[in-house]
Amino acid sequence: MRTAQAERYYESIIAALKEQRYTEAERGAIEEIRRAPLAPQAWTLLGEALLHQGYGHAARKTFGRAWLLDPEAAWVEQVEQALKRTQPGPSRADIDELLQVKRVTVTVGIIARDEERTIRRCLASLQGAVDDIVVVDCESKDATASIAAEFPGVKIVRTSWNNDFSALRNAGLAVMNTDWVLWIDADEELHPDDVTAVREVAGLYDDMDVPSVLYIWQVNRIAGSVRHEFSQTRMFPLRYGLRYHGRVHEQVGPREGSIYSQVTYRKPVRIRLLHDGYEPDIVKQKDKISRNLRLLEMMVKEEPDNPGWWMYYARESLAAGQTEQALEAIRRTEETALHQPRFGRLLDALMLKAKIHLAARRWDEVEEACMKALELDADFPDAQFYLATAKLHRGAELHREAEKLLRQSKDSFKRYRGTVSPDHEIAQWKADVSLADIARSVGKFADATQMYQQVQARAPYVHQIHKPLQRMEEQYRKLQELMNRPDGRSK
Repeated sequence: MRTAQAERYYESIIAALKEQRYTEAERGAIEEIRRAPLAPQAWTLLGEALLHQGYGHAARKTFGRAWLLDPEAAWVEQVEQALKRTQPGPSRADIDELLQVKRVTVTVGIIARDEERTIRRCLASLQGAVDDIVVVDCESKDATASIAAEFPGVKIVRTSWNNDFSALRNAGLAVMNTDWVLWIDADEELHPDDVTAVREVAGLYDDMDVPSVLYIWQVNRIAGSVRHEFSQTRMFPLRYGLRYHGRVHEQVGPREGSIYSQVTYRKPVRIRLLHDGYEPDIVKQKDKISRNLRLLEMMVKEEPDNPGWWMYYARESLAAGQTEQALEAIRRTEETALHQPRFGRLLDALMLKAKIHLAARRWDEVEEACMKALELDADFPDAQFYLATAKLHRGAELHREAEKLLRQSKDSFKRYRGTVSPDHEIAQWKADVSLADIARSVGKFADATQMYQQVQARAPYVHQIHKPLQRMEEQYRKLQELMNRPDGRSK
């Protein structure tokens, strides 16, 4: 978390950039980087200052460091376009020196069982990226082990399956001798542009006062689409004796005690792992959901006070179509999380709850879950999205109810004979104008226009329809202009 002093310092650098005082902005950004080398914004500001001065090559390097530290950055595509328009410019030895990181060694750990389909491409992608590779082979009956043995420097650890993925990973950790470890699944491969990033990340985070447990960027290819995930802890230094906990969806924690009993520094980094293991046919073939549920049932019995296990149990239950079981597991997640302040995945559980209630059209429950999530993090996009979705659905239902009542209000004039005189303008035009307003608000512009025009013909003195008619005419005109654009993209 940045201090108020740091915020003011960033503001002064940004002001210098806006006022085109680029050398001053450069000096300020470098000073901030020397003070906090893991702050991505300082690297971004330095890249911008260098870019404006024509140092394209140096700017590319500094933007690369910023992206490494903040893989979810929104500026990447825009900056890439700007760099293409900028000449490399003179070399900057001082920037190269600023970018230097300490040299540390890294082992990749891989759990494999009958992975001959993917193990070769996985290992090939790691060449030059790390110092050692440990393949933990769990009772493979295919050519997995022999393929892995073809690669120089690969150490194969043979183990047996005992309903515990953490035991497999910990068996691999026991034979590693490098400074850091990065775990990769056998059905993943390292992005070719990130080969140098592995050691760079380890060097950057090696001097932290507490263990750094880093999240990789998993790029999931699923049924023709690409989904990005930044929540898997895969990389950490070995000198602290960290180990894995949990039979499945295993988590990194101290050797003794629970996974929440030690302070760690957790952050996503730009190490992209391309993954196809969530393809529907592969998931079905390996029967992952039923296996995971079985292991999670064991875990919540063994550690009933662990909110993480309940959260994963909820997620797998929902994937298996067991909605009520998922809701109960979410309730247990929220309950146990009250006693584990270091549990950082409550947002996951709340969004699972929101999705379940959204599917059941229970708008109040959706909004309640989303508001709880926004109390935890006011900028969480998923909570904002599902809250908006619930309100849209609620609004559509209210529109339908309003339409029904408006039509009833007109029809009731045929039957009402009470002593209180009703407003006859309701039947004459007011109800129809409101019906037209609803049609316009839900995008039925042709219907709304016709209804307004009918009121206008019947009651020309009604001025309430002039503005909406004028606005729709403007929209029709803009739409026509778009349809007739010379680029031919709209017809």
